[in-house]
Amino acid sequence: MVAVTVELRNVEGTQAAMGWAGPHTIIVDRPEGKAGGQGLGFNGAQLLALALGGCFCNDLRYVAEEMGVLLGRIAVSVVLELE
Repeated sequence: MVAVTVELRNVEGTQAAMGWAGPHTIIVDRPEGKAGGQGLGFNGAQLLALALGGCFCNDLRYVAEEMGVLLGRIAVSVVLELE
C-alpha cells in the first residue's frame, strides 16, 4: 500500500488554503463571492476532478510501459457531478 501525506494551511489575509506535497504547492479556494472565497485557486471539486483525471493519465502511461507500447499525446476530459 502506498501512503501519501499532504499538508494544508490557511493563506494569511485570505480564507484560501495552500497545500503542499514535497516541493509542490497549490492554492485551494472557493469562487469569488462564495463563502468568503476570492477565486485565488482551484476549488475542491476541480481538484478532485483533476486528481481523478491525472491518476488515469498516469495509469495509462504505467500500463503502456509495462506492455512495451509507446504512447504519444493523450487527452482526458473529466466531468464531475456532485449532489
